[in-house]
Amino acid sequence: MSHVLVCGMCPLPFENSAKSFGPGIRTWQLARGIAAGGHRVSVVAMQIPGCYDRTAAVRRETVDGIDVLRLAEGEFHDPGVIRSSLAETRPDAVVGATIYGSHALVKSGTDLPMWADQFGHVMAEAQAKAALDGDDSVLSYFWQMVEAVGRRADHFSSVSGRQRLALIGELGALGRLTADTCGYEFVSVVPCAVVPDPAGGSGEGLTGVRGNGVPEDAFIVLWSGSYNVWSDARTVFDGLEAAMRREPRIHFVSTGGAIPGHDSKTYRDFQSWVAASPLRHRFHLQGWVDADRVPAYWNEADLGVLAERPIYEGLLGSKNRIIQWLGWGLPTVYNRVGDLGDLLRDEELGLTFQVGDGDGLAEHIVWASHHPEALRDMARRARRYALEKLSFEATTAELRVWLEEPRRAPDWRQPGVEPDEHRGNFQRLASAVARIPVVGRSRWLRRAYRRLLGG
Repeated sequence: MSHVLVCGMCPLPFENSAKSFGPGIRTWQLARGIAAGGHRVSVVAMQIPGCYDRTAAVRRETVDGIDVLRLAEGEFHDPGVIRSSLAETRPDAVVGATIYGSHALVKSGTDLPMWADQFGHVMAEAQAKAALDGDDSVLSYFWQMVEAVGRRADHFSSVSGRQRLALIGELGALGRLTADTCGYEFVSVVPCAVVPDPAGGSGEGLTGVRGNGVPEDAFIVLWSGSYNVWSDARTVFDGLEAAMRREPRIHFVSTGGAIPGHDSKTYRDFQSWVAASPLRHRFHLQGWVDADRVPAYWNEADLGVLAERPIYEGLLGSKNRIIQWLGWGLPTVYNRVGDLGDLLRDEELGLTFQVGDGDGLAEHIVWASHHPEALRDMARRARRYALEKLSFEATTAELRVWLEEPRRAPDWRQPGVEPDEHRGNFQRLASAVARIPVVGRSRWLRRAYRRLLGG
């Protein structure tokens, strides 16, 4: 069996942190999934800023047989620190969890076989961020990471089938689809997975919100997690208000909030709409709550809600919180977007509505409040599906197979050995194009193409 170093993010899902995000869950999903195959696993994880404001992170510990080292942001981005971890652990292969973990490994200069996880389509997320800020400068920052990882890694993983195809397209643009790699499978799909033992355990005995400002007989619609650049907070608000007008038992509870340094606007806008609503007394915004309290809210909620903006990020990605709700047995209503929206609709695992359709969302919420038994049947069916097909072990099966004999991609060259002339020309062209302003690319490409052909 192999010794594997997983480079990713924290807090990990068993930590009782003030904030919890998908990249930490993803890191633990890969680490635990690998360990389930009998491999020895070490984790090096960057502390996501703002997540350890209340309690300091434990720097080193061993959990479920996995050695965990948590690094501050500056340490994590220092190639020398990652090289030291590689020298200390001496792994047979490395796995980058999310683009950040993958990029940190690339910067370290390791020549070990490398699996690079792409937890969502990076450039689609960058586009969403650029649109929120009204500033495209962030695009080059993310593309530099995508390009570096795309050129170096030997195998990749995506969260959806749609993202897999987009990633293959990026690899083609980077010159990886060559004669050497024809027939080689570069990308595996590793869907988001159900956390088997979240902080807070079953949540039983913990106090949530019912009876604390919310009537005991209320039908609680829950939002749990960040209000991110992709969140369609307006459709959620409009759908909730419309549903509340039709059914007085409906109350909304939100645990989570802004992401400082990334997106504070979406949650701030939502707060302003609530404050101006005549039904504001039925909106209960709890803000971020400690991770060990979240399961209590899941237990008390009747329906989880999530909506996304009509952008590529949702079409190509997935949503961790939806998977956790399915595995928990919390009924879910979600707009039909991407692989996850198709799954909920096709397998009848949740209620789905069209993107941006506040009236459709309201209709589902009201129906759910009037049909508790049908809602419970749907939730039981979803939980069975999630625990069987979306466990850590089930979702990482292809990763474990690759680790049985980790190897470099067919287009790998020994350091100092130049690739063939045509591939080298193509890669140089792709790199140069990426640095040219969009408005000047067409004319420049025509000239460069003629030069490459000797014309």
